[in-house]
Amino acid sequence: MYLLHHVREDDEYREDAKLIGVYRSRATAEQAITRLAIQPGFCDYPQGFEIGEMPLDRDHWEEGFVRMIGVLMPLHNAGADVWRPVEAEVLPLERFKIIGPMPNDEVWRYAPGSIVRCEVQRREHGETLVAVARA
Repeated sequence: MYLLHHVREDDEYREDAKLIGVYRSRATAEQAITRLAIQPGFCDYPQGFEIGEMPLDRDHWEEGFVRMIGVLMPLHNAGADVWRPVEAEVLPLERFKIIGPMPNDEVWRYAPGSIVRCEVQRREHGETLVAVARA
């Protein structure tokens, strides 16, 4: 089978992906592109169509998944109250695993791979999750 997607990045570099349809042949997927390429939105991003071949009766996602979230990380020895937004894996029992890599010119209070506790703090742009201690 053939999957037809339309993918584009918006002005904020977020990906906007749509599953258009599933087809028995590459030719029918290409015919769908021809039909849809004149429609509103699609005509502005004609390069966004992608056809992918997918065999039937086979697992296509064989590993599990993790839930990621952004947290603020205090920088160590930065000389001021300096924070870096970083990615963390959500773990059970309100714990988070810090994901790297850490830039060469920074030292985070909790290195990549550390398991931390976080708390919600009010910041300039609203409430955010902040790394506060090792778990």
